[in-house]
Amino acid sequence: MKRTGLGLVFLLAVGMCIPGTVFAQGSGVHFGLSGGGDFPVSDQSNVYRTGWNGTALLALNFGSAPIGLRIDGSYHEFKTKSELDAFFLGSGRTRVIDGTFDVVIGPRGNAVEPYFIGGVGAYDIRFRGQEIKSNNAFSDNTTRFGWNAGGGIAFPLGNSNSGSRFFIEARYTSVSTNGSRFSDSVNNNGARFTFVPVNVGFLF
Repeated sequence: MKRTGLGLVFLLAVGMCIPGTVFAQGSGVHFGLSGGGDFPVSDQSNVYRTGWNGTALLALNFGSAPIGLRIDGSYHEFKTKSELDAFFLGSGRTRVIDGTFDVVIGPRGNAVEPYFIGGVGAYDIRFRGQEIKSNNAFSDNTTRFGWNAGGGIAFPLGNSNSGSRFFIEARYTSVSTNGSRFSDSVNNNGARFTFVPVNVGFLF
């Protein structure tokens, strides 16, 4: 947890320090919002239904350079599949709150701008459920570092140099965890918590 706390402090410090440098170079700093579906993969596809997420982001662009930076903060929520209703009263629920620091690479100034995005972050994962047999409510949580990688397509709004964008993106996300409740409850292979968020959003 101490390591995670230091990581979050580092991300916050980067978010506070970089904008001044970017503005000094005459480039753009843009805020954005996105949301969409979370698709469980690997072990998680056996346990969870498709989830959802909401994300707030800070994009740091260096003029027309094909590389930029992004800081994202997201809330994700997953519910267990109906096949597990025999074990849980209602359904089990996992929520993930994360902060990530990402590099974005792709051309700028075009009518359509494909890009690659990838980075690292801290992920707080919490599970809640209520067992049918015992009627006992229980919870489990862990905070770990993870990574993500994927791509997207951005569409400039108005002047292509304005920085405002509508975008669609998908990212494979992998978080290291030893919590068995966050993986396949049958195979108990709790090495990674993996999912793919597919989002649409706007940069302003």
